[in-house]
Amino acid sequence: MTLQPRDCVFRGKGDMDAEPSAEQGAIMTRDDVLHQLYEDLWDELDATQAEGTAATVERESSICAAIYNLGNAASPPEARMGRFLPSTAQFVEEHELETGKDGIIARKARDTVTGETVVLKTLHHPNPDEPPTVSILREACFMAICRGHPSLVNLCAVGRDPHTGEYCLVTEHVGPSLEDVLVDQRGGKPFSEREVRRMMRRILSGAKAMHDRGVVHRDINLSSILVADGGNSSSVVKIADFGEATSISSLDWHPDFDAALSYSAPECLARPPPAGANTAAAMDSWSMGCLMLELLAGEDVFEVELGGDEEDTLRRIDDVMGLSDETIMEPAVDVELSPEVQHYRAQWRGISRLRDLVPRQVLSHDGFEVLQGLLMYSPRARLTAADALQLPWFTNNTDDSPFPAVSISCWVFIAGLALLFLMVFAFLRRC
Repeated sequence: MTLQPRDCVFRGKGDMDAEPSAEQGAIMTRDDVLHQLYEDLWDELDATQAEGTAATVERESSICAAIYNLGNAASPPEARMGRFLPSTAQFVEEHELETGKDGIIARKARDTVTGETVVLKTLHHPNPDEPPTVSILREACFMAICRGHPSLVNLCAVGRDPHTGEYCLVTEHVGPSLEDVLVDQRGGKPFSEREVRRMMRRILSGAKAMHDRGVVHRDINLSSILVADGGNSSSVVKIADFGEATSISSLDWHPDFDAALSYSAPECLARPPPAGANTAAAMDSWSMGCLMLELLAGEDVFEVELGGDEEDTLRRIDDVMGLSDETIMEPAVDVELSPEVQHYRAQWRGISRLRDLVPRQVLSHDGFEVLQGLLMYSPRARLTAADALQLPWFTNNTDDSPFPAVSISCWVFIAGLALLFLMVFAFLRRC
């Protein structure tokens, strides 16, 4: 059965095209729905690869329809997805934006139907273990369920080349990455605390929306955060690049994903992983802590030399944060430690120099509370995105407004000046 590009509620195979009620539409954004699409439809896609081109195209079309239904159910009525499976001929490419890892190419283009500027994302050197169609549609799946949030890059459509049959993601055009802004535009100059708070508020808000919808990003870093208005730090920032995302319910503890080592949580670097530490959203929390630290310090603090591996990164984390808890660190070290080394580790365990990297003149006490909470070793003790947003650093400050904050004394001055003007005007009228 080929799904139609209209609203639907997922209840099971073969029953995916019923019109939803308002209450049922909300169910579309829950983790069990995403899990069903992620597991069941991909199993069927793999099964049809050997059935011939016609069967495969029909199944791919069904998956695309499911993605559209999912995206529209997650979006407000005024922000529904565009035309179902538009031809890539509808878009006029302007120039290449970047060539990412695994042969992913992003191009800026113009939609000839709507006139909007969009980005076309294609995969040219696919993972040999995963067909390119699966990679593209899998990312589209997670982008669809996260549509409609102002801190997440919107999926506009899934395009298809009429000649090759290849798929591409059509997303909104935002601007350069935070990496481009920090490294190229600012030359590594750190951002101010106010600028970092403004950006982190929006990034944490986007992460909370993802986690609420059953999605873990797994690759949050400077290059996956886009900045609007050409990189102005006071403008909107959005989380992009869902290529490593997965469903929380289907997350294998040590999955084969290609995230940046220096942004990977300690429990993801440990081999074998510590038992009972599978709290998927905490992976994103650690990454956001690394991002916040880099924005404040102007450099990737946990980066190791070229060729470094997970163990090198863990040692680097230990150097900054203090020696990690044994339940996290010890599985990654397969050597017998001398009594002297064991004494050293015990003496320095938990001694952090994080505050030295971001002293009080750089980051206030309230800000450090957020940073330290995101960079807790234990994933269960780590701040969630929702919890972080409730801390005083955010609740006591409103400087992320699109308009600059005006102090009370400034308002008093303005009011006094206006009153003086009225008095002068009244006096002149009497003359």
